[in-house]
Amino acid sequence: MTFLRRPARTAATLLTAGLLMVTAAPALAHVHVHSEDEVKPGAKDVRMTFHVPNERDDARTVGVWIEAPKGVRGMRAEQAKGWTARQQAPDGGSGTVGWSGGAISGEDGADFVVHIGHVPTGVDALTFVAKQRYDDGKVVSWDQPAEEGKPEPEHPAPVLGLTGASHAESAPHAGQNPGLARTAAVVCGAVVLLAAAALPALRSTARRRKAVSR
Repeated sequence: MTFLRRPARTAATLLTAGLLMVTAAPALAHVHVHSEDEVKPGAKDVRMTFHVPNERDDARTVGVWIEAPKGVRGMRAEQAKGWTARQQAPDGGSGTVGWSGGAISGEDGADFVVHIGHVPTGVDALTFVAKQRYDDGKVVSWDQPAEEGKPEPEHPAPVLGLTGASHAESAPHAGQNPGLARTAAVVCGAVVLLAAAALPALRSTARRRKAVSR
C-alpha cells in the first residue's frame, strides 16, 4: 500500500496548499490609486490613476467621484473613453472631480486618471475619498481609514503613499495590487486543478507498480 498512499498524500498536499494560497489572496474589489512616478511632498504636476471595480452583479457603476485631501491644489480629471469628465472645485482648493455617462458592469473595472497641480508638504500620504454611484441610485463611499493591527474596513479609502514616508505608512493596503492577487489566484487554481486531475493517474500508476512488485 506504500505506492498507493504516497501519490495520494502528494496530491492532497498540493490541493491543500493551493486552497490555502487562494484563500490568503487579498480582496480585489477595492478602489485603489497609484502613480507610475515617485511622488514626494511638495511635488507638482502629478499624474495618478484610480482603479474602480464594479462590485455588484445586479447593478452597473455609472458615476465616479474623487475628493482630494486637504492641501491638494489644482486637481483635474482626464477624459476617459466612454465617460464625460467633470470638474468641481468650487473653493479653488482640493475640490472634487468625477466622471459620468459611462458604465462598468459585471466583474469589470475601469481606470480614471487624475492630475494634481501641487501636493502639500508635511504629509506622508494622500488619502482620497472615492464615491461610486450605481444605476439603481445607490452610492458607495470609499472613505474608511485603515488602522494598523485591525481588520481592513469594508470600504477603505484609496491612499497614495509618498516617497520618504515610513514603511508602515507607505506599505500597500490590502487589495491595492489586483494584478498580483489575480495572478496568484490563477496560479493557485491551476495547481488545484492539476492536482485533482493527476490523482487518478497517480493511483493507477501505484497499482501497476504494486502488481509488478508481486
